[in-house]
Amino acid sequence: MSIDYCNFSRGRNAILMALAITASATAVAQDPPATCGPMVGHATETSAIIWMYAPKDSTVEIAVEEDFNSGKALVYAFDSVAEPAGDLRGVPYTVTLSKLKPLTNYKYRVIINGKSDAAHGGTFRTAPSAGQASKFRLAVTSCMKFGQPQKSWELLLGDKPDLHVTLGDTQYSDTTNPTIQWKHHLRYRSVPEFSAVLRSTPNYAMWDDHDYGPNNSDGSAAGKENSLAGWNQFWGNPASGTVGTPGAFFKFSWGDVEFFMVDGRYHRSPDNAPDDDKKRMLGDAQFNWLINGLKNSKAKFKVIASGSTLADSKNDGWRIYTFARHRLFDAIGKNKISGVVYLSGDIHRSRVWTHPESDRVGYPFIEVISSGVANSKTLSYATVDFDTTKSDPSIQVRIIHGDGEAHADKTWKLSDLTHKE
Repeated sequence: MSIDYCNFSRGRNAILMALAITASATAVAQDPPATCGPMVGHATETSAIIWMYAPKDSTVEIAVEEDFNSGKALVYAFDSVAEPAGDLRGVPYTVTLSKLKPLTNYKYRVIINGKSDAAHGGTFRTAPSAGQASKFRLAVTSCMKFGQPQKSWELLLGDKPDLHVTLGDTQYSDTTNPTIQWKHHLRYRSVPEFSAVLRSTPNYAMWDDHDYGPNNSDGSAAGKENSLAGWNQFWGNPASGTVGTPGAFFKFSWGDVEFFMVDGRYHRSPDNAPDDDKKRMLGDAQFNWLINGLKNSKAKFKVIASGSTLADSKNDGWRIYTFARHRLFDAIGKNKISGVVYLSGDIHRSRVWTHPESDRVGYPFIEVISSGVANSKTLSYATVDFDTTKSDPSIQVRIIHGDGEAHADKTWKLSDLTHKE
């Protein structure tokens, strides 16, 4: 008998998760579900990507309406994307909703072959107009693990974020084999608490080692092109890479805050390479893309987001890439790029701090580490509240543990993160 994990009742999911812990927390589901989702992806002030996994050759539609205007839904048809590799029962479908209104709440339901299921519905709020001053809340996570306690997802939803950025280890397949990766992705999204976040908040994702390839993997990983193809099918991110440079990196804006999601795996030199001026974290083409983007950005705050920490990982982060780290800091300082903040994950604990080499940047260089939302002792995540409506815009960072308490709460003004003449 096949099991549709994504639509299983909460009680049965709890039983399945308990069995998974006993056997193996990373075992691959033997019978992937026929349906999974939906998920809200990249959202702008007038559009939103919705993702759904459904049986092959299905007719998949979505009915969308403003949440106060019941009964006047618009219906859009999904398109299937390239069929994933391997023996799977379904394929991913995506649709880009258009002609939406800025800062507006919408509700939706996905219809598969003429049938609608309550589990296939959700809500989202569109972004502010491009460049508009606004107040919004960002949730930051990494290190999701099937079979571990998931209560922090419910806490996160209670914080009512406007968007969610997840920074790697969204599943632990530890391979570039696309069939195994897909089965892990589908299994992890079967967790009700996780899927509730995906259904109700615009989501942006960057991979790290465990969902890119083996542990601590780098640009030499065989089959990395398969990982990239599958990753782009499985998330509703904006288009990634550039014409001449493949990779999972991309950028997007939310009002007058710009996010640069950088790929620290596809072009990365091996961790054990000599720590000299030939060792790269991002590769030269992606690094230039990042710096040019930061230099040309008109946003109040510019957020760099990656799975790799700046200093906290002694074996697999920017700490052992001295030239690459200094080149990044020096480029920000030399070009007097103000308002840059760094987000990371990976290390199964969370904190917010100022890097000791901030003098190279020219102002306190803040790193927000959010890791272990469902794979740590603390079950922690971070929220970042942006307020660019003030004369001196600000960010407030909170680190929330699974006990529901804020274990850090710090605020910086834009003037704090600006080069002094």
